[in-house]
Amino acid sequence: MKNNKLRIRMKEYHRDNMIVIARQHYDKGELLKAKSLYEKTLSAGIRDTEWMLELALLYDELEAYDQAMDIYEKVIALDPQEPVAYYGIAILYDHLDDFDKAIPYYEKAISYDPTFLRAHFFLAYAYDQVGKNELAILNYQKALEIDDKDFWSLVNLSALHEEGGEYALSEELINRAAMIEPDHYMVLFNKGVLAMRNHQNKLAMECFNKTILIEPSYGYAYLNKGVILRDMGMLEEAIKVFGIGIKNCEDGVYLAYNRACCYLKLGDVATCEKELLVILKEYPEMSDYMQEDKELEHLIKTSSKIKEILRKDK
Repeated sequence: MKNNKLRIRMKEYHRDNMIVIARQHYDKGELLKAKSLYEKTLSAGIRDTEWMLELALLYDELEAYDQAMDIYEKVIALDPQEPVAYYGIAILYDHLDDFDKAIPYYEKAISYDPTFLRAHFFLAYAYDQVGKNELAILNYQKALEIDDKDFWSLVNLSALHEEGGEYALSEELINRAAMIEPDHYMVLFNKGVLAMRNHQNKLAMECFNKTILIEPSYGYAYLNKGVILRDMGMLEEAIKVFGIGIKNCEDGVYLAYNRACCYLKLGDVATCEKELLVILKEYPEMSDYMQEDKELEHLIKTSSKIKEILRKDK
């Protein structure tokens, strides 16, 4: 009997030691070594939700999403009320931009832990992505009830109220965010958007310039700066801004589109047509938007090359 108890204790010691070492490897950034030790513990038939969640999060970090899902489901089988497991599954769907599937898992996590700040935040973000703005606003507000200084909840909620035309409330929220991180590029950008709404173009340009200085790859700052210049009739300057943005941003299709429209306004039909053809070839999903643009109606009707591509896309 004593020997059996000793063997059990030794097994527990070895298990606990492997987990400790796995965590040490993880802290050092040695993710594969950590994964190997966690998996050895799992293959030994040992089950403990705490380190199993750590393994699931590690799989997520390594983009091994199927393995992460499997571990989260095993955790739920052991403890059906574990909020982190439901949250983890929601995050996996979030990675895939499958927000409709993510939403019920965020809600499940919150049902077991109403104070789960990140679950409220990402649930709000998911609702925003599927166009349910009122529910997004509600959950950002709940996140702020848990932590009234949650920076990204303030920033995103400010943006939603700006989109809804509630500019005073939007400004109040972004000013609260500015008290936390005054030089964050999204604070400056949102302030610029509000300045645009109030027709304060000089202030807006200052905000967008600062945004670009801090985060040169943020395309919407170039877009809004270019739009201000375009609307002021400064078309050549707008074209330059859009061009710089295209070089600095990974996905600059909306910048290229606006630059093409500026060329058309300048009477440079050939360059406009050339740029639109490139856009249609690289981003065929832009065809519907382009055909609905009244500004381009005449060019589309008279350009055989554009009409040919649009026919192929149908």
